[in-house]
Amino acid sequence: MPLTILFPPTLGRVRASARAQLLAESLERQLGIRAVVKVANNYVELEEKVLTRAVDLAWAPPSICAKAEEQEQTILKAVRQGRSMYRSVLIRRKGEEAISLEELAKKGATPIRGAWVDPLSTGGHLLAISLLRQSGVATNTIFSEQTFHGSYQGSLLALIRGDADISSIYVYGQEEVDVRWSLSEHVGASETQLEGFAFSDESPSDGLIDTGSNESARDLVDILLNKPENRARTLLLELIDAENLELAKETDYWAIRQALAQP
Repeated sequence: MPLTILFPPTLGRVRASARAQLLAESLERQLGIRAVVKVANNYVELEEKVLTRAVDLAWAPPSICAKAEEQEQTILKAVRQGRSMYRSVLIRRKGEEAISLEELAKKGATPIRGAWVDPLSTGGHLLAISLLRQSGVATNTIFSEQTFHGSYQGSLLALIRGDADISSIYVYGQEEVDVRWSLSEHVGASETQLEGFAFSDESPSDGLIDTGSNESARDLVDILLNKPENRARTLLLELIDAENLELAKETDYWAIRQALAQP
């Protein structure tokens, strides 16, 4: 049976699909493992296939990793800039200081439009909503419209076009350079039109989930953890824009499960 691997559409379908094909070819050439690598249409499909073990491996956001952890599935967290934790930062168009946590939390604040990645995206939705709530913003009334675009690029471009007033993206630090790096990864030079204005608490990073349904998946997990020079490992890290992987510890995603439980 071929090894089935599923990736989220977060990077944008064309970019993710091209990289996924390279990974499939490398796994067969380097390891003799025939792999079918696909990109999920959305996070709902990704979650369903992980939790029903319909795929062998899946790259998933922390929200889905949290649920996989409850099923005792193996998770390898991404390490980026030396960290396996990250935050979400709220994004607005540059110069629109009227959109701030303080203003949004005021009674009778003018409703705004939100542009997000996916309802299950941790950096592109869940952490941002949690931050707004913690800051006293009435998230059930502050939005006149909320749209989901399937990728960070899509949600940020909606903000740049003026189709939304607020969005969010992941960051690995709380300095301006960290915000600039993440924005430029997805919208290039257009990042100069945007700015971050509030940071969420930390969350464990996205991860590669071994659902436990295929022996070849366990072999690949061993390679990813213990054979840094392997070409397939290098390609996988390039695909997810990570520098390393580390085994998730028990309860790493406990805080995410609490955020998901919020009404």
